[in-house]
Amino acid sequence: MRGGLHGGGTTSAFRDSSPAMTWLQRVLLIDDRQGWRERARESIVDLNDGIVSAAGIAEGFAAAGASTRALVFAGATVVLTGGFAAAANRYSEERTEWEMHNRMVEAERAIIEADPAGEFEELVAAYEAKGLEPGLARQVAAELSARDPVAAHADAELDLESIPPARANIYAALSAGLFYSLGAAIPLITIRWLPTRERSELAFLPVLLALGLTGWFAAWVTGLPTSRMVVRNVVLGACAMAAGLIIGHAVAL
Repeated sequence: MRGGLHGGGTTSAFRDSSPAMTWLQRVLLIDDRQGWRERARESIVDLNDGIVSAAGIAEGFAAAGASTRALVFAGATVVLTGGFAAAANRYSEERTEWEMHNRMVEAERAIIEADPAGEFEELVAAYEAKGLEPGLARQVAAELSARDPVAAHADAELDLESIPPARANIYAALSAGLFYSLGAAIPLITIRWLPTRERSELAFLPVLLALGLTGWFAAWVTGLPTSRMVVRNVVLGACAMAAGLIIGHAVAL
């Protein structure tokens, strides 16, 4: 178990961080590089969702000939309600998973207390199934059980390396809402300050540029091919904006 079932210390990848970065990692509950990459990947997804959703809506309003005031109102609605919806959805998802994992761990704890010897043999069998020799499997099970039997069983049998604190659910929700709102603000601010007559056409360039940048950052975080991630983002964003443009022109007829 890395850090047991309730979070852990900073790994060697971050031991040389500055005090400010160490504090930020502690506040955001990021205790390893993999955790940082996963959190960054989720933030990019939320950012992209905001950009694409708002871009499609803004294109539709602009193509339909909406006034600047109506466009600003629609944009503010998307930023606020969309951000809240993203936060609520993420909190519900994270909280449900957290409660399920805690219930599984507590059930395992009760079973271990009722039959410690039998559960120890199950743990040995689990390590043997992973490829360890019987003697080594028993030694590993004994050492891990001496430290934290519940954590050892959760890791080997439930595939749970750690359960973050409950406040991690709130941080994840706030992050989702914030990045969605930031993404939604990009096309809306852009369209707001573009010339009125060419607004819907000129908006494609800055929005697709933003999507290209998020695609590049996603490729850097995940290690996937940069061209694939950038093209995927740009094509999907262009399709969403084109759909909004077509609907807007149809409504204006």
